[in-house]
Amino acid sequence: MKGLKKQLQNNEYHNIYLFYGEEKYLLDMYLNKLIDGLLADTDKTMNYDYFDKSSMNIDKFFNTIETLPFFASRRVIVVSYAKLCKGKSSNSTTIAERITDIPESTTVIFLEEDIDKRSKLYKVINKNGYAVNFSKLSENDLVKWIAQKFHTFGKKIERSTAIHFLKVVGTDMTNIDNEIEKLAMFCMDEDIITKDSIDEICTRSIENKIFELVSAMGQNRRERAVLLYHDMITAKEPPGRILFMLIRQFRLILQSKLLQKKGLSEREIGSRIKLAPFIVRECLRQGKNMSIDHLKQALNDCLETDSGIKIGKIDAKIGVEVIIMKYS
Repeated sequence: MKGLKKQLQNNEYHNIYLFYGEEKYLLDMYLNKLIDGLLADTDKTMNYDYFDKSSMNIDKFFNTIETLPFFASRRVIVVSYAKLCKGKSSNSTTIAERITDIPESTTVIFLEEDIDKRSKLYKVINKNGYAVNFSKLSENDLVKWIAQKFHTFGKKIERSTAIHFLKVVGTDMTNIDNEIEKLAMFCMDEDIITKDSIDEICTRSIENKIFELVSAMGQNRRERAVLLYHDMITAKEPPGRILFMLIRQFRLILQSKLLQKKGLSEREIGSRIKLAPFIVRECLRQGKNMSIDHLKQALNDCLETDSGIKIGKIDAKIGVEVIIMKYS
């Protein structure tokens, strides 16, 4: 990503780009910056073209590539999530064979969620253009980014408070951005963001609610667990989604405990199962109240309930509540 920042600063661009990865917030942000830089001297509507999987027509695509920009130095073409860098397709092969022979005045930007680095098109772009992986930020980078965002509103936030903020709102950067703005407006007369302000104003993520639910279950606080479940149902959270998140949480706790048993640190566990260290810490904390056998049984019962719901054998709302009561 440093290389891309340098290109944007120096106005030095490639003709072919591939943006991919999990962090769509960063991908979209840098896509907009790149387009703004490339089309700085023109009306964007005149020299900007867009293709996606449904509209991708090879002849039209290459005709557009060959079209000279209208009273400007560059034309930009975005190919959005057309799945050209994963698996084999005639479109992908044709593009890989012809994409390097394009006018200097044209820049093509491919967007993909997931890619296969063995694919022909990826190799061609990586060799002749510029590929950027927008992966999830580390815990440290997220905390720094949160502090920087609050700074733009004239606010300060301590590291421990920023981590609490992440626990409450989740790690999706788009959601974090929205919650930061909301919190900054709420704390207009305060210089420092506090945990109390976060708890009072921020919308809790489904992940945070599930964390609290599983914690109550692990502590055998059945009444609290059922109340939390009913609160989620009242908030229009589908029982199927709650069950999916329970399965995910039990699985993460189990994986964390097994890896800790092998001697891995929180950071190493996070790297292995792709979680921020503060989430691993919470999983291990929850896991102290649950044996490995207990987690395996809970996970198995959740999966059986999920199957029963899908075939219409079990009522979703009742089925999930039975699981919560059984393991509380």
